[in-house]
Amino acid sequence: MPVTALAECHVDVAAAGGVGELAGVLACDGVALFDGVPAEQQLLQLAVRLGRLVPHRDSTGSGLTVITDRGDTRPSAGQAGFSRHALAPHSDCSDLPRPPLLVAMTCIRPAVRGGDCVLVDGRAVHDELATSAPEALADLSARRGAYFGGAAGIVGNVFEPGPSGLVGIRLRRDELARFAPQTQRRLAVLARIIERHTVTVPTRAGSGYVVNNHRWLHGRTAFTGARRMHRALIDPRPVWRIPAGFVPVAAS
Repeated sequence: MPVTALAECHVDVAAAGGVGELAGVLACDGVALFDGVPAEQQLLQLAVRLGRLVPHRDSTGSGLTVITDRGDTRPSAGQAGFSRHALAPHSDCSDLPRPPLLVAMTCIRPAVRGGDCVLVDGRAVHDELATSAPEALADLSARRGAYFGGAAGIVGNVFEPGPSGLVGIRLRRDELARFAPQTQRRLAVLARIIERHTVTVPTRAGSGYVVNNHRWLHGRTAFTGARRMHRALIDPRPVWRIPAGFVPVAAS
């Protein structure tokens, strides 16, 4: 989805019916942008209206995770999010058998410089691979092509088939991801295509996004200053009918 189309996914969550509109945009496009959510309590309210808040090992008692630079010059494995370094586009909780379907992020305090959000539509990446590099897509979709996580991680691959013809994306590219040879040899072409489909979204106080974590990748640019983001992991209410993945373009 180009940046011009992404602008059409902006939702006024404070308006009457705003959360329902946001859920509808997520069901269709897998991503929604918003403004006017500048504090923890407002993100919590948005999250519980969308569905069930999923706790994380790094979350606080509220169930939200505070994403900020903790000052470690060399973050430990899986902790690069708590630094000021750039984060390559990824899906959250890739080490779980069933990662939360929605990731909501809002900016509490923007960076002095940088720290913009980056978003990538996994469906667009999958479609380009199917058209230009079908052998690479086959290897990136094969069973047991990757291992995500530490000792209690999970075997999977970048693209995973699901029910009703849906495909889900699962990706991280740090030290907690290991790839089988047939997948490893395709990572360079995958990275090039991800780069072509990366959209950068400026980060302002109170602005944020919700993504379908089984379809969209998210990350950020490097930054300086005391940037502070809050994250909610959400399993949406069934009534919203948000699919757990995407239908490949060739099959739609």
